[in-house]
Amino acid sequence: MSAETQTVNEPSGASCGPGERRPETDRPSQPHVPPSRAFHEAVAKLAELKEYAAYYAAVRVDMLKVTVRNIGIYAGLGIIGLIAAGAMVVTAVVLLLQGIAGAIAQLIPKFPWLGNLITAVLVLGVMAAGIIIVMKKLTGTFRSQTVKKYEDRLRRERQQFGHDVQDRAQG
Repeated sequence: MSAETQTVNEPSGASCGPGERRPETDRPSQPHVPPSRAFHEAVAKLAELKEYAAYYAAVRVDMLKVTVRNIGIYAGLGIIGLIAAGAMVVTAVVLLLQGIAGAIAQLIPKFPWLGNLITAVLVLGVMAAGIIIVMKKLTGTFRSQTVKKYEDRLRRERQQFGHDVQDRAQG
C-alpha cells in the first residue's frame, strides 16, 4: 500500500487490524442528533415530499386539461371546416343547376319555368338511377359473399366430417 493510499484510507495514519477498534479521536465526527429533532426533520422532509408530489400531480392534471382543450378546439375547427366545405359544395351545385335551368329556359322562351322543371327532373332522375345501380351492386356483392362463405363452410364440413349440415338435415 502506498503512502498516498494509506493517508486517503486512514486519516489518522494508524492502521487497525481485524477486531481492533479505532480510538475515539480517529472516528469520523458525526454530530449527535436527538431523536425528537431527527423525527421533526423527517416530518418536515415528508411534508416537503408531499408538496412536491402534489405539485407534480397538479402539473399532470393541468397538462391533461390542456390536451383535452386542444383536442376540443381542433375538433371544433374541423367541424367548422367541414360545414364551410359542405356549404361551398352546395352553393356550387346550386349555381350549376341554376345555370343549366337558365340555359334550358333560353331554349324555350315561351315557358321559362320549364328550364327549372326539366333540370330538377333530370337531376333527380340521375340521382335515383345512381342510387338504384349502387344498391343493386352492393346487395349483389353482399349476397355473393354470403353464398361463398356458406359454400366454403359446407366444403370444410365435408372434408372434416365426411358430410355437412345439409346432408344431416336431409338424412
